[in-house]
Amino acid sequence: MSNSKGALDFLSIYDDGESSDDDVPGCNVSTKRCLKEAFEEEKPNKRLQIRLPVPNLVINQVNLNPVPLDDPKQHDGRIRSFPHERGNWATYVYIPYESNSFVFDLANTVINHVPTIKLQLVDDFHISLTKTVVLRYHWIDLFIQSVKENLLSLKRFVIFFDTLEVYCNEERTRTFVGLKVATGINTIVNIVQKLDSCLEEFKLSKFYKFPSFHMSVVWCAGDYEKVLKNVLSELNALTMETRTSHPDTNYLLVDKINCKTGNKIFTFNLQ
Repeated sequence: MSNSKGALDFLSIYDDGESSDDDVPGCNVSTKRCLKEAFEEEKPNKRLQIRLPVPNLVINQVNLNPVPLDDPKQHDGRIRSFPHERGNWATYVYIPYESNSFVFDLANTVINHVPTIKLQLVDDFHISLTKTVVLRYHWIDLFIQSVKENLLSLKRFVIFFDTLEVYCNEERTRTFVGLKVATGINTIVNIVQKLDSCLEEFKLSKFYKFPSFHMSVVWCAGDYEKVLKNVLSELNALTMETRTSHPDTNYLLVDKINCKTGNKIFTFNLQ
């Protein structure tokens, strides 16, 4: 970063105090009631205090912001890598890829060839450049500024895709079939190193030591890595025609990099 201080130096003004929900706008409802002095009994120096009943309105408001339950059934079987916590924003940096007939045909071929596994089309096609990490709400602006400064001098480049490969996440809760990246790897490694330096400023996990850059096409819940690798050669043979029949879409011109944090997407255009 161009500034002499690291981003975490500035964060001390936030972290010195107690953790507070005030970082994200919300409603704090107090159920405390004042005790009312009702009357004096026989002894004049002794007062009897009566607690007034709590109105139903206040009782109903206590649970206005309950902690969300992690129900995989609501997310196609996905299991969170870390629990949801108010003020924490799931964040990752990636190269976006616009969906087209090439990836749709490729995905359908894979899904139809393995009917015994509930494979699904990936929601958004991309090439990951960081792991999914957790940012506190008040870190976001500083992190985005750090990423922007580190990517400032990068130029556009081209990626060509290779054959299919099978991947499984670290928690072994999801399995993916994706296209390996064949060219532009040195440039991607350079970008990852720049992003790793951003992550280190915030004491967040860096990317994998020996990454296999790829774009996932289909996925399923659970660990099916061995099963899918057993039919990988068949899948590559079946999809060869698809890859060769779409010469104009079997590559990607990388002219921007995105960072998604929570429901926000920040775009960094390359030169």
